[in-house]
Amino acid sequence: MTTESNPPIDPNTPRELEKARSDLKTLRAELQAARAERDTIRAERDDAIKSRDGLKAQFDKQKTEFEGKLTDATAAVTKAQADAVEAGKAAKAQADAAVIRAEAKAAATRLGAVAPEDVVKLIDLGSVKMGENGEIEGLDAVMAAAKEARGYLFSEPPKPGTETGTTKAPAAPQAREPGPLNARTLSDEDYAKQKHQFLNG
Repeated sequence: MTTESNPPIDPNTPRELEKARSDLKTLRAELQAARAERDTIRAERDDAIKSRDGLKAQFDKQKTEFEGKLTDATAAVTKAQADAVEAGKAAKAQADAAVIRAEAKAAATRLGAVAPEDVVKLIDLGSVKMGENGEIEGLDAVMAAAKEARGYLFSEPPKPGTETGTTKAPAAPQAREPGPLNARTLSDEDYAKQKHQFLNG
C-alpha cells in the first residue's frame, strides 16, 4: 500500500501568513484612505461645480443688469442728443426771430413809422426768413404792404441833409433844473446818501 505522505509544514508559512495578513490590513487601510480621499475630491469637485454654476448664474445676472443699464444709458444719450438738437433749433429760431424783429423795427424807422414798435407788433413776420448768408428775406415786401395797409402808422420819413441841401443838425436838448427830490421814490442807498448830505451840510 502506498501511503500518501503529507509534505512537511514549512516553518516559514505561519510567518508568511502573518505578513500577508499585515500586508492585507495595510492595503485595506490604504484602500480606505484612497476612498476617503476620492470622496473628498468628489465633494470638492461638486462644490466647485456648484460654485461655478453659482458664479455663472451671478455673472449672467450681472451681465443682464449691465446690458439693461447700457441700454438705458444709450437711450438716455440718444434722448439727450435729440433734446440738444431740438434746443439748438429752438435757440436758433428764437435768435432769428429776435434779429428779424430788430430788422423790422429798423426798416419801420427808415420808412417813417411814428411808433416802430407798434408797427412790428401789428405786422405778420411769418413769411420773413433768415437766409443762409444771414440776410433777411421777405422783409421789404412785408414792410411795403404794412405801409400801404396801415398808412396812419407812418409819416414822411425825414430827409437827410444831402437831399435837402442843408447840413444843419437839430438843436441839442436844453439842460434844465432838476425838480424837487421825492424821498419816497429813492432807493435805500440813495436815501442814506441824501440824508447824510443834508445833516452834514
